Amino acid sequence: MKAETRPHHERAERTVRLLDPGLTLEHYRHHLEALYGFYAPLEAQLSEQLADFLPELRAAERRKLPLLARDLRALGHDASSLARLPHASWMPPLTGIPAALGCCYVLEGATLGGQLILRHLQRHFAGVPAGDFAFFRAYGEDVGTMWRAFGEALTRVSSAAASEEFDARVVQAAKDTFDAFGGWLQQEAREATLQP
Repeated sequence: MKAETRPHHERAERTVRLLDPGLTLEHYRHHLEALYGFYAPLEAQLSEQLADFLPELRAAERRKLPLLARDLRALGHDASSLARLPHASWMPPLTGIPAALGCCYVLEGATLGGQLILRHLQRHFAGVPAGDFAFFRAYGEDVGTMWRAFGEALTRVSSAAASEEFDARVVQAAKDTFDAFGGWLQQEAREATLQP
């Protein structure tokens, strides 16, 4: 899975500029706003697909939108301004469990990789009122445990399906999610530079 999605992952990763040494609080906030606009419609789709599937996945505990809202409130947003944030207009088509799992692979991998970003943000904004980085903190000490639980669930479902088509749909959904994420962040970055 990792090898098959690597080019898509690398393209998407290049749109995340949070490790830049010149990162400002305004850039950080704008990035969180873009993430909010991506996660809001995506998590709505995922909750429909995974509501009663794989209870051991603990899908409700994996939702990141409340964490993004918390971070954005710490940076001056309220319920009204959060509701006005633009949402990504194109989402990967999450029809069926394989597609939902492929999408989750991307989101859970981002949570795992976000630990590096968290450490950078904590150092970079030390002494600055930037909030507590709830989105990147996510599961706290349980990040590794949650990642392994997801990997085990994905392997178990894939083995039970024993279908090349099932596996191909998981991989395609992961690729589509990486592409949608990267495309949305690029669009939001362009629009931010055009604003007066």
